[in-house]
Amino acid sequence: MFQNNKNGFTLIELIIVIVILGILAVVAAPKFIDFRSEAIIASSTSLKGVIETTSSLIYSKSVIEGVEKLASAEITISGEKIEVVYGYPAANQNGISAAINFDEGDWANGVRDKEWHSRESTYSGAWVYWHGSINEDAGNVQQCYLRYRQSVAQNTKPVIDSVLTNC
Repeated sequence: MFQNNKNGFTLIELIIVIVILGILAVVAAPKFIDFRSEAIIASSTSLKGVIETTSSLIYSKSVIEGVEKLASAEITISGEKIEVVYGYPAANQNGISAAINFDEGDWANGVRDKEWHSRESTYSGAWVYWHGSINEDAGNVQQCYLRYRQSVAQNTKPVIDSVLTNC
């Protein structure tokens, strides 16, 4: 009788395995490629927390100095003069931007990382941080930014909002 000894895989078995691996790679690749966007969103969320905490601490210092009811004042923290509006940091270079101590490159006007930026917002009394490029920080533009709007009256906290739809 004829005896059939198998010493390996047939060509069709190898092709099936390669096709299955290819399908798995196509399905799994987008999960790994999107890490950059997730990192930007996480960094934005972290920055929002830093701004909220910094604003509260500066308000506490303003209460101690008795300037929390003034529409415009200046306090000194660790030798740094901070402009405040109703006790909260003003939305400008000498306010919220000066109050937050960044490592160079993290949201710091492109000193090291040329994709992170900050400037005065298109809204009066607001400061905006963004990643990449930004045309405007208003309306339904799909961009990636965080906006700090200074206090507008006594006992009113600043508004910190974000758009993270296109990070």
